[in-house]
Amino acid sequence: MLYKIKKLTREHQGRIILNIPELVISAGKITSLIGPNGAGKTTLLHLLAFLDTPSSGEISFGSRPVRFVEKELHPLRQRVVLVDQYPILFTGSVYKNLEFGLKVRKIEKKRRSHLIEEALEMVGMQDFIHAEAHKLSGGETKRVALARALVVKPEVLLCDEPTANVDSENQEIIQSILERANGREKISIIFATHSLSQAQRLADKTVILKDGRPSDLSRENVLPATILGQNEGRIICRLHNDVRITVPVAYYPARTSAVRLFLNPAKIILTRNGEQALSHENLLPGKVVKIVGGNGQIKTTVDTGVPVDIFISLPEYARRPPLIGEGVLLSIPDEAITIE
Repeated sequence: MLYKIKKLTREHQGRIILNIPELVISAGKITSLIGPNGAGKTTLLHLLAFLDTPSSGEISFGSRPVRFVEKELHPLRQRVVLVDQYPILFTGSVYKNLEFGLKVRKIEKKRRSHLIEEALEMVGMQDFIHAEAHKLSGGETKRVALARALVVKPEVLLCDEPTANVDSENQEIIQSILERANGREKISIIFATHSLSQAQRLADKTVILKDGRPSDLSRENVLPATILGQNEGRIICRLHNDVRITVPVAYYPARTSAVRLFLNPAKIILTRNGEQALSHENLLPGKVVKIVGGNGQIKTTVDTGVPVDIFISLPEYARRPPLIGEGVLLSIPDEAITIE
C-alpha cells in the first residue's frame, strides 16, 4: 500500500472541494485521476504531495498515518515529487534546474553530473543540458520538469495533466517517459488527466472524481457519444453503431457535441425474455457475449450494438444465470448515467 485515505475532506472558503470517504492507492503502480475541471484532481495531488493540509480525515503513507506538522512533512516531501500542469523552471541553464534538488538533498557534486545526464537522457533532452531553461518550448519545458523530478530518484511521482497543452509528438514522448519511470525505475506514479484513452493506456487503476468525490463508476462502460439535440426535456446521445441513449437536460454539462457517457455497471438492470422490463427511458436489447466471475460478483457483457458491462450479484446469478448467446434487455435508469 502506498496511500490510504479515510474520511478526507478539504474545504476552501466554506465550500467542500474534496470529500473522499476511503481510497487506497497501491505502491509500484500507475494510478490515474480522471474527471472534469473542478472535480478535485489537483487538490488531491497537492494533498498527496504533502503540500496542502486536509480539513479533516487521515492520510497514511506507506502504512503510517501522516501528521501534518512541518518537521514531519519535510522528509516525506523528499520522497514524493509533484510536477504541476504548468511547471516553472528556474532562471539559468537546464543543468542548474536539475542540480537544485540534488543540492537540497546534499548529493555530492561529482555524483550530481552523472544523475543529471542520466535523467536528461531518460526524457530525451540530453542535448539541452546547457540550454537556457526560459527559452524552451512548452513540450521541452514539461520534459525538463519531469527530468528535474526524476533526477532525485523519488519513490512517488505526481503529475498534474502531464500532456496538456503540448503537441502530439511531445504527448507521446511524455507518456513513454512515465511508462519507463514506472517500469524501469519502479517509481509509483499518480497522474491527473482529462483523457480517458491516456488513462486506459497507462494506468493500472483509474480513480474517477466527480464534484470532489470518487465516483462509484468503474472503467467499464466509458462510451464516446455525440449530442444530437433535445426532445421533451432530454438530451439525445448517439453512440457507435447508432445506439441512442437519452439523459435529462440537467445532466448535460457543456455546449459541445462530443461527450463521454459513463454507464454504472452496478445500476444497470438485466431483463430476460419473458420478464417484464422496468420502466426506464433507456431500454437496450442485446445478446449476452461474455460472463466473468470475480470480486464477489459476475460481470456480464451484453452486445447492444456497443458492448455494455453489467454487474450481477452472486445470489442473483445463482437464481437464474444468463447464458452466452441469450437475448436480453438492459434497463438503464438515469442514475446509472454520467455525461461529460
